Amino acid sequence: MLDKSTILGFISGFGLIIAAILLQGELGLFVSLTSFLIVSGGVIAATMINYSFDNIKDSFAAFSRLAGSSNVDLRTDMELLSMFSRRVRSGGLLVLDDDIKYIENDFLENSLRLAVDGFKKESLDSIMVDEIKSAERQSDISVNVMFSMSEYAPAFGMIGTVIGMVLMLQNIEDPQSLGAGLSIALITTLYGTIFANMFFGPLAGKMEHLSKLDINRKQMIRVGILSMVDGENPRIMEKKMLIFLDPASRVEYTRYHEGLRISKERDEKFYKHWIDQQNKEWEDLRRVLETG
Repeated sequence: MLDKSTILGFISGFGLIIAAILLQGELGLFVSLTSFLIVSGGVIAATMINYSFDNIKDSFAAFSRLAGSSNVDLRTDMELLSMFSRRVRSGGLLVLDDDIKYIENDFLENSLRLAVDGFKKESLDSIMVDEIKSAERQSDISVNVMFSMSEYAPAFGMIGTVIGMVLMLQNIEDPQSLGAGLSIALITTLYGTIFANMFFGPLAGKMEHLSKLDINRKQMIRVGILSMVDGENPRIMEKKMLIFLDPASRVEYTRYHEGLRISKERDEKFYKHWIDQQNKEWEDLRRVLETG
């Protein structure tokens, strides 16, 4: 699901365009199936020529997956890994064996499974690094697919303009044909511009942003798991993971934990609720732990 910012952007952008049209004329004048087919068909065809079908399918699947995790709070991940780390220090890695299947983050689940299965630190680190690099390559392809589509749209808008002008000039003595050709010429350019600047372009930028957040999250999880495997103190692990937070979140998390005493009761309460809270915002998790 798209985040509130993206949804609000689409609604406000298209809403303002439609409102501007209605203030000066009729919306029906700007509806042309021919223009839509020229732009949308051309974009789809050019994209399929430039990329494989799997690349295109994976790009939209990746966007859907990343959009669904756009509100992930890394501080919640830190709390979860810290709690797991304290359990590991007292009971060993095998204590997590029954919990792993409930983890919703695929990278965290797979990495912890390898750790519990006894993979050496070097092998585990190599596998996690390779998986992160693979995710980076896939995100690059996905972003390029959408940026390409944003570049194709205005080009096919211009193609539609040329088609419309040819139709108009071919029948220049017929006023009705002149109007129809001019309509296709102008509306197709409009469609191409809107597709590029209100749809594909913004989605490409959003995909790039979400991909960076996802890679940053994976890097933080990698650091946490390696620290856990090394048996380091959870406080040391937290210090290492803090660098992946944005400055404001880092300050808030640090201030909160400076005056917090991690008790056995708090960990037991967290362990009771972590499955439902693992993808919630940190503030929600705090309220659950503070109120029970």
